[in-house]
Formats: sequence, structure tokens, C-alpha cells
Amino acid sequence: KLYETLKGRSDSSVRIYPGISSVSYFAALTGYSYQDAAVLSIHGHGVETEWIGNLTETIRFSKKTFLLMSGKEDVQKLGRLLQKYHLQNCKVLAGFQLSYPQEKVLALTPEACEHVEETGLYICLILNPDAEKKAVTCGMRDEEFLRDKVPMTKEEIRALSICKLHLQEDSVCYDIGSGTGSIAIEIAKRSGQIQVYAIEKKPLALELIDKNREKSALSNLQVIAGTAPDCLQTEERSENPTHAFIGGSSGRLKEILDVLYEKNHAMRIVINCITLETVTEAMNAIRDFSLTDVDIVQLSAARSKSIGRYHMMMGENPIYIISCSGRGEEI
Repeated sequence: KLYETLKGRSDSSVRIYPGISSVSYFAALTGYSYQDAAVLSIHGHGVETEWIGNLTETIRFSKKTFLLMSGKEDVQKLGRLLQKYHLQNCKVLAGFQLSYPQEKVLALTPEACEHVEETGLYICLILNPDAEKKAVTCGMRDEEFLRDKVPMTKEEIRALSICKLHLQEDSVCYDIGSGTGSIAIEIAKRSGQIQVYAIEKKPLALELIDKNREKSALSNLQVIAGTAPDCLQTEERSENPTHAFIGGSSGRLKEILDVLYEKNHAMRIVINCITLETVTEAMNAIRDFSLTDVDIVQLSAARSKSIGRYHMMMGENPIYIISCSGRGEEI
């Protein structure tokens, strides 16, 4: 800000003299290279929801993560986060007051991070011996989800429905009628920077979404208990939703779309229809809201079932996948 203010003035000149990066300093101090490490910062980054998803995802898939932070509160917060999202095996090296007389390096477990009490500046190196490899294809197997008796969008339908959403890294997506949360969880796993809200009214389904979220250790998925669109009208978020998947509307599709397009008239929406009545409702809404970029796919899938030494193909329910990009003009 000071540079931007001074550089245009006729009565002054300004140059930037960079100091030694705390990342390179700490790497030299600990003996760990940084060219193959992830580097993130939560220093002065505001509310937790703005960075927590990206941080947990980065740590999960990186053997080494350098993390710039502020004071002891950030170290304590890191410890709680690692424990909450099943990253307890990580080792944390905390650099305290680097280049000052009080300089020291602390070797901490996630639990020990919560008990750091010295006030000062910190940088951390998180070492994850169990770093996962990122999947390069979308699609989770149905067996990976806890399900009970709650209906679930099947694997093949999930893959195409999510594809039709055309998500980006900074998307904010509603999953309305979330059921087991399978769509919401698959979306949240695509990127820690995507914010996902699973909206569901049934108590058993809400319980399952929570269990599946914890099973996948997702910090960027939040659950909203309530009936759409009523709960959406009272839901205040700092970010406008950019996408929505509607898997269940209880006959209130037009009302739901009305609220969604009030929040963002250009929202990208995908609707799954299993009955012809819902298809009719969706087509009427497309006409009434002047929606654009409309695409309709009718998909039927069959799975093999072993019967003795034979394999029989068992048909799944056919699904209509209707996608659109928003109103042609703001109404």
C-alpha cells in the first residue's frame, strides 16, 4: 500500500529492498528443501472459512508444507485442525522468532501444538508421512459412502451430473436434497477451495451426511438442516452461490429456483429428475425463468449381479439430467 501510494508522486522515488524469505531461512535452519514443498500463508488471512479447506487439502496431499502464520493462536489452531481432520500422524516443526535472539525450533505433535504459549512470530513446517496421491479422475465408488436406508445418487449419475456443473476452483455450490451427501462430498473432494453446502431436511440423512463428511475429512463442506427454499431465504453467506445441484425438490422446484436466482441470476444449475412430473416441472421453469445453455440428457445404467456362475445385468432407474447456465437476462 505504501509503495502504491508513493510510486506515482512527483516529489518522491521508491525502491523495494527484499529481505530474506522466512521460508528459505527456515528451510536452511531445519535442513528441509523447499523447492518440492507446498507454501501457504494464514498470516492475517481473516476468518477460518476463507482458508481452512485449501490448507487441509494441501497438507493431506503434500509431504512438506511450509505455513506462514501470525502468533501462538495460529499454531494452536493448526494443532486442532490436524487432529480434527485425521492428520494426527503429521509432525510439526515450528520456527519461533526467526533471526531474533529468542530464535528456536520446536518439534511438535498436533496435540502439543495446542499447548504452545510463547508470544511471538511463528512459521511452521508440517511433515506428512502419509501424504496421499491425488486422484486424476473423478468418481467415488458407491461402497465408499455410508448409506443406511437413505436414497443415493448412483456413481455413474454422480459423475455426469458433477461434470455438467462446470465447477471452478473458487465455486460455491449448493447440493439441495443432499440425501447421503454423495454429490456434495464428491464436489468438496475436487478442490479444498470449493465451498459446498449440503441442504437436507430428513434427520437420518443429515446424520449420514455428517458421518460421510467426517469419513472423508472435509473441511469445506457445511450442512444446512432445513427445507428448501425456506432455509435458503434465511441463509446469509458472505459468498454468493455460483452453482447448485438439485437432487430433490419435494414439488417446490419453481420456488427453489426463484430463491437461487435472487442470490445469483447467472447461477449454473443441474437438476436430476427421476419422474416425468419433475421433468415437466423443470421444463416449465426453464421457460418461465428464460434459462440459457439448456442441456438435457436421459441416462440409463445397468449393473451386473452374480447369480451362481452367471452374471445378470440389473437395470437402474433411468434419470434425466437437466443443466442450464442461468437467466438470459437479469429479471
